Amino acid sequence: MERELEELKVELLKLQAKQITGEKADKDSLEALERDLEDMIKRRVKTVSGDEAVKILSELIGED
Repeated sequence: MERELEELKVELLKLQAKQITGEKADKDSLEALERDLEDMIKRRVKTVSGDEAVKILSELIGED
């Protein structure tokens, strides 16, 4: 389950990256996104429960 959540987080960041490239993005924003992806892949981030993941993702897409 935790591995699946990590994969979902990476996919979400990739989707966000695609949206950023369509807009004007400054170099610092792209570098920060790269660091976030790297941290996700190297597991340097905390894991969350399934319920917490749903809450976070719902907030990100604007569903309360």
